[in-house]
Amino acid sequence: MNRLFLILLILAIPAGMLAQNSGCVSGSCTDGQGKYVYENGYVYEGNWENGIRSGLGKYWLPNGDNYEGMWENDMFYGQGTYTWTDGSKYVGEFKDGVQDGYGIFFYTNGDKYTGYFRNNLFHGKGKYTWADGSEQEGRYENGQFIE
Repeated sequence: MNRLFLILLILAIPAGMLAQNSGCVSGSCTDGQGKYVYENGYVYEGNWENGIRSGLGKYWLPNGDNYEGMWENDMFYGQGTYTWTDGSKYVGEFKDGVQDGYGIFFYTNGDKYTGYFRNNLFHGKGKYTWADGSEQEGRYENGQFIE
């Protein structure tokens, strides 16, 4: 009898009451540590300065992607790790919200690129290593191998 009552009680609660509210849900989202849930389903938990994401933080996207690392002026900036839902991952430097600087991109098939990026593309000295162990090392420009 108690189980039936509990099930009926849960079914009677409006779905909106079970969902997490949007806005600052814990801590301080102005200055210090806080967790903010956006209406579109994005979640940020980490450091805030003057209401802006700044310093170390974690970010979850509704599609399952996530970022953990440094922020500056509300954007990925400095060292961080971005992981896609398919399992691919970038570990390295970000600037103004994009991969920029030295980093490593891990593909789900076992391939890997180690080197420099600019605007989310291989750019500068780098090495692409295929899952079978073969390599291509040299200079890349705007995502293309040059020499």
